[in-house]
Amino acid sequence: MNDHSASQKPVPDKRRQILDAALSLIADHGFHGTGMAALARQAGVPVGTMYRYFPGKEALIHDLYREIKQQMMADMLIGFDTAQSIRERFFTLWTNLFNYYLANPRSFIFMEQYASSPFLRELKTTMWETTPQAFKDFFEEGYREQILKPLPPDILYALMTGPIVALVNAHREAGRPVTPGIRHDVMLACWDALKL
Repeated sequence: MNDHSASQKPVPDKRRQILDAALSLIADHGFHGTGMAALARQAGVPVGTMYRYFPGKEALIHDLYREIKQQMMADMLIGFDTAQSIRERFFTLWTNLFNYYLANPRSFIFMEQYASSPFLRELKTTMWETTPQAFKDFFEEGYREQILKPLPPDILYALMTGPIVALVNAHREAGRPVTPGIRHDVMLACWDALKL
């Protein structure tokens, strides 16, 4: 390594800067309150640079959704062991998602906004195809062993995640603490909603 290369600063990942700025602004101002000029300002890049990475705001939002979903799914699988019972695996998934949302409030806000927006409808057809195989196997095994109710996976997922969203919202918006006892009771209620 020569002196010149040692003194060079690493080039910042502009795409990452833009996505981080989008997450911050969208969490604070919503999709409609976040324009490309504001995103460029927040990211510290010229507006033209944004269009080198994303053809428009919708593409940026979809990419951000995919990245957050990918990280969220990876976090949900921490400690997930296929040797465990369906019930134990459910508890792992549930606990990990709850912890992810508490630890990543901006991602939580973004995902909630995305879920209730027209953007999600555009991706609905490909959502199951992009779901990690471990999730697919979890549902398929649960159906096969007649442990899970024979409802579509997206309905079971909603039964699992809806109460998590309610708990996190109560904590975030009302400052209501989520005690281990409440968390455990809600997790059991979710399990009861899914199992036969």
